Amino acid sequence: MDNLNEVEEFIMNKELIMNKRFNKRNIVVIGNGFDMGLGLKSSYQNFIEYIKHKKKFDKDYDLYNYNRLFFRKYENFHLNWSDFESLYEETIRKINNRSQKNEEPQDILDIASINNAIKRLEEDFNEYLSEEYPKWVEQRTIPTGNPDVKKFTEKINPFFEKLIKDENTYFVNFNYTNSMEDLCGSVLYDSDEIPQSMLSLKRAKDRIFHIHGSLEEGNILFGGGFTDSEDISKIHYSQSLINDKLFRIKKDDLLNTTRKQIMSIINLNSKEVQNDLFIIGHSLQGSDFLFLSKLIKKANKVFIFYYEDDYILKMEEILRKLGSTIAEKIILVPFLEILFQPDKSIVSNYKEYEKIDSFFPNKFPSEDILSELTLTIDHFSFRNINELRISSDNVETILHIARNLVSNRNNSRISQIHFENSIDVADFNKLRNSDDFLILLKRVEKIFFLNTEIDSDFLIKLLENSSNLVYIKMEDCTLVSGNNESVDVSICESLKRLEIVNCFFTSKRKSMFYIKSDKQNNIEKLTLLGNTDIVIEKNVLEKSTNLTELNIYIVDEKNVYPEELHLENLEILQIDYSSGLVPSLTVGNKIEEIILLGYPDESIKLSSFMKSNEESVGFPNLRLFHLKLPDAMNSCQDLIVDVILDVFSNHTKLIVDKDMKSIKEYYLGNKEPHIKIFNRFEESIDNDILLKFKNLSLELSKLKKQSIIEEFLEEMSIKLEEFRTIAQIELKDIDDLDKRNKSDSEGDIVTNKIETAIYSLLYAHAMGNKAASSELIKTLEKQNKTQIVIDIYREILTEIENTRLDSKEDILILKNDFFTQTINKVIKDFSEEWFVSKEALSLSAMQYVDGAKDIPNIGNIIDSKDYKNYKVKHPEVKPIKYAQAIKQSWKKELDGKIVYLNNELK
Repeated sequence: MDNLNEVEEFIMNKELIMNKRFNKRNIVVIGNGFDMGLGLKSSYQNFIEYIKHKKKFDKDYDLYNYNRLFFRKYENFHLNWSDFESLYEETIRKINNRSQKNEEPQDILDIASINNAIKRLEEDFNEYLSEEYPKWVEQRTIPTGNPDVKKFTEKINPFFEKLIKDENTYFVNFNYTNSMEDLCGSVLYDSDEIPQSMLSLKRAKDRIFHIHGSLEEGNILFGGGFTDSEDISKIHYSQSLINDKLFRIKKDDLLNTTRKQIMSIINLNSKEVQNDLFIIGHSLQGSDFLFLSKLIKKANKVFIFYYEDDYILKMEEILRKLGSTIAEKIILVPFLEILFQPDKSIVSNYKEYEKIDSFFPNKFPSEDILSELTLTIDHFSFRNINELRISSDNVETILHIARNLVSNRNNSRISQIHFENSIDVADFNKLRNSDDFLILLKRVEKIFFLNTEIDSDFLIKLLENSSNLVYIKMEDCTLVSGNNESVDVSICESLKRLEIVNCFFTSKRKSMFYIKSDKQNNIEKLTLLGNTDIVIEKNVLEKSTNLTELNIYIVDEKNVYPEELHLENLEILQIDYSSGLVPSLTVGNKIEEIILLGYPDESIKLSSFMKSNEESVGFPNLRLFHLKLPDAMNSCQDLIVDVILDVFSNHTKLIVDKDMKSIKEYYLGNKEPHIKIFNRFEESIDNDILLKFKNLSLELSKLKKQSIIEEFLEEMSIKLEEFRTIAQIELKDIDDLDKRNKSDSEGDIVTNKIETAIYSLLYAHAMGNKAASSELIKTLEKQNKTQIVIDIYREILTEIENTRLDSKEDILILKNDFFTQTINKVIKDFSEEWFVSKEALSLSAMQYVDGAKDIPNIGNIIDSKDYKNYKVKHPEVKPIKYAQAIKQSWKKELDGKIVYLNNELK
């Protein structure tokens, strides 16, 4: 609009809207993310690529030489328009800070140069959009017969249709294109009712305010925002504020009128008018935030639409600048697809969404405005799904998701599936007969059935198709017979954990369902509690050679095996005696915990459960023997400890009901010797030695002074520890240890055994064993320790050669000192390199765990940065790039060093 009459006509049309007095309005802020969501190539990066291609630039510095408001380097930085604004503002501040008193000619020239650079960028971007926008319109729309209206080839999301049709909704548009107007035309234009629909379209367009100008009006506005900032007093050079956005808006009649219209509609000073604010596609960064903060403060509710995890930056900006009280008004909404293909639709209203809400990673709030929520399989949230929760009311939706994920070749992240709330056989058949669903199963690691029917045919199909499945749990379920009355768990070679709890079987043809193992299985943890008419065949346990944990409660006598079953590798055993039905089980020398619930007898011999494996003596790993709620026992003295335990350990506990004693306390209180099982080893142990040990035990039992016994046991414990250390440095023993570690799937147990070997080798090196150092390095390399860890152990070996160490405790202290010092050095070096707080880094390092997506305490690290001093060493750095680089570099230090160093201190 070039003449005053057109401006006045425009104002008059806007006033028609103002004169409608509503107590509640929707204010929709539209940012560049909105146009990008429509498929427009309007990003800062798109613009840069256009300039590089048009000007035939090969390097980033060519861009900078062309226009100094381009960055010198773009590699590894994902920048947007707010970063450009920050660069402009920082450049203006830098020039003004050179001199606070006298105006220097060079500074004045630099200001003029920056203002000229802004003007040229506006011209270049206007030219770019003038090419790109018409191309986009042509690609995405079809003619309607009216040259001013186009119809989109894709369907418009009902959420946006509702906003467009609502005459009480106003759009504050920070974009320069007419994409919002195009959407209005596609929604409102009706060729059968042209006059009425064109009137509706005109009214809708009058509710769209281009606050920074538009391509159509030829008044695109770039710039910064100094007007409301605290440091405006430091901007003293003339012409410094000529490209401040508010300054330019006030100078442009149309933009100034638009801003007044917006402020009038928002009505900041009225308590009667309530606004709900929708922020869609705006980063909330840069100079626009000063204006947006007014809208946010006034709004009743603030809906912030986010993509992936960019809500973090948006929420941080609000919390830092507006405080927690304002942040309480924020309602986060995943960014909605503006245009979509109906055949890809998964959800068409909020009620349908609620069927998948339980496993949907990006939650949608329950708000009236979202009642017609529509999502397709292309929505970013479906890429982030890591579990499915299947119930009777969402089976069809699950099948639809599976079909689309497979057909679109999306790399599924689904690792868990929960079946819950009474899924019937018909639904299981649908799942079983779906090739797409079976393909999804191949990646699944954990499957849970809860309070539902389980079709036996489906269970077999599941085991056959799940190549990564490690864990199945069935609880409070009814197993229903299809064509099979048994299932072979060994067909799923990846299965390591199986839990069946309070389940029962029903069938018109058979009375029992059998779970068997026709060949070797890899189950490590097995829980069988209170199941009816479900028989766990003996071969499941016999062929579970990796079984380390067993928890069992039998209510069906068919699960009581007639022959005794010996589980030589078991480490944890729990048995519930409540039903009176107990399997005949014994455990070997690796046992660590035995827990018996409701034991009925008045005494118990440990040998009734614990039997040594071949070529093994005693149970050195046992740390707990616990009788919970026994029927007739209440004291540890009722136990008959007739097996060899580690009597010198303070960690081995015996618990009977509420009475708890260490094994050492038990022997001191029980003078009657029960250990007679040495007789079993008469062929392997000299008879004279056996006799001496028995006599020694009798003599000890006669001593009345407990301190003498304590002293004797302590000396013997030290001696035995020395013998164990010598034995552990033998190469054969270390090789055997490695083999056991490879077969042990429990990471913590493996780590403990590895650490024992490492400590022993360090101690052996301290005692003068020359082979120990090279064997230590080999052990570290076998365990895939990182080079930084191996190098520290080399330093420890060198230190040991020059230091007197008398015990393993000294070794442990030395080792921990080295690794702690290294972590502190990593933190100190990073702090000095990046000018951030060591304390903030230390807290982050302590909290970080391997594989974590987020960096602990990163906010405080960034807040502690000393930009001024960092810039002295790195004059080319910009504030935003500096903060981004800190985050990226610290993540690299955490993953590359801190994680591995922390692991050595565990």
